[in-house]
Amino acid sequence: MNEQIRRVPVWSGRLRFAHWTMAGATLWLIATGWLIGHSPAVATVASELHYLGAGILLFALLLRLFLGLFGNGAERFDQLLPTASEFDAVRASLLFYLSLGRSRLPNWYAHNPLWKLLYLGLFVLLTLLALSGWLMPEQPLLWRFYLPQVHTTLATLVTVVTVAHLYSVALQDYRGDNADVSAMINGHRYFAIDRERPTGTEAPPVAVRLDDLVPPGRSKRHD
Repeated sequence: MNEQIRRVPVWSGRLRFAHWTMAGATLWLIATGWLIGHSPAVATVASELHYLGAGILLFALLLRLFLGLFGNGAERFDQLLPTASEFDAVRASLLFYLSLGRSRLPNWYAHNPLWKLLYLGLFVLLTLLALSGWLMPEQPLLWRFYLPQVHTTLATLVTVVTVAHLYSVALQDYRGDNADVSAMINGHRYFAIDRERPTGTEAPPVAVRLDDLVPPGRSKRHD
């Protein structure tokens, strides 16, 4: 078997900037939100810092929205819609997480097929979280919904998804071959490509094609 390792640029600089800005703001909001509710001695200061984090999150969401609608390659939202060919990879990814990395991690080009819809859901949750936080000081009751409770519930959901994301990425980086953590820092992922495979040998689940391995700047736009 002739295996070749290719280091391929997948994540653009502006997408990485949006990702880390959103990630930092989300963790900041989780921490300051907890202090507001559980530490009265610093609640006032935590509240001011919480609003600062909300402004940064809003900026990151707007940037991600722009990239999702007008960007290239993996930046676009249509790349977060699973395809029929990825169903096996979705199942294999779930088994990988549930087995704590003992099963084989499938291959994919940019976004983990299992997490594609979860990423979209997280963007929606963060948008609703920002909207409810903006409205509730002046209008705590909206359409019979008590916005402080809605805000708390949304924050809990975002925390759960964030913890699950951190777990999955850490496990992928530890047990996988693609260096996912460093990929979101330098923009490059690693792909092991089998040039020749013995007849009768079953190929592992794959969700990436060789013609996908091109820099984001040269990716074909999907309109």
